[in-house]
Amino acid sequence: MQNQYEAARELLAAGAFIEQVSDAPLAYRIRLGSDSAPLPAGLFQQLLAHKQIRQSCRVSGRMRYVIVEV
Repeated sequence: MQNQYEAARELLAAGAFIEQVSDAPLAYRIRLGSDSAPLPAGLFQQLLAHKQIRQSCRVSGRMRYVIVEV
């Protein structure tokens, strides 16, 4: 999981964002440009707990999360 964590951080630093795609069950995707991939909920929770991401806005009913500025 640590490699996924670092990869997610690198993508976020490059301009990617995380989008919550469903409420039940909670599901997330990481998006960069026109590319996207599923993001495990546990990895999302780890990024949130370590204050690496923050809520940004809601687009078309989906919450978006972006990297916390350093």
